[in-house]
Amino acid sequence: MTEEKPLKLRGWASPFVYPTALFIRDYLLEHGEGYAQEMWRQLKKAREGRNVCTCEGFKRNYIYILKKLGLIEEARREPVPGQPNWHERRYYRIVPGKEDLSDEWTNPQKVWKMKRYGYYKHKPTS
Repeated sequence: MTEEKPLKLRGWASPFVYPTALFIRDYLLEHGEGYAQEMWRQLKKAREGRNVCTCEGFKRNYIYILKKLGLIEEARREPVPGQPNWHERRYYRIVPGKEDLSDEWTNPQKVWKMKRYGYYKHKPTS
């Protein structure tokens, strides 16, 4: 017996994928706080394996930028149970007053690049 592979759809035929930053926002609103790997695992489960980056990419592309935009902050650090030599888990929460849906939550990479460099897609020509 062969195992059926899930159908890979592209373009307009593909199902809607809930934006990652909004998923993080809703996760933190529901749970209060969470660490990056925990949120990444829930995202992977919610998307059923579709369009999910690595955990390291998740931290680099979303957690870092959301922190720099002032949307989330580190709540506490805790040692990993049973792993004393590992780095501590960093738990994050939404900064009070930043819970409302905004352009920063819907497209954080674009907002970050605009704030940092002054342009989004192409560098303006002089």
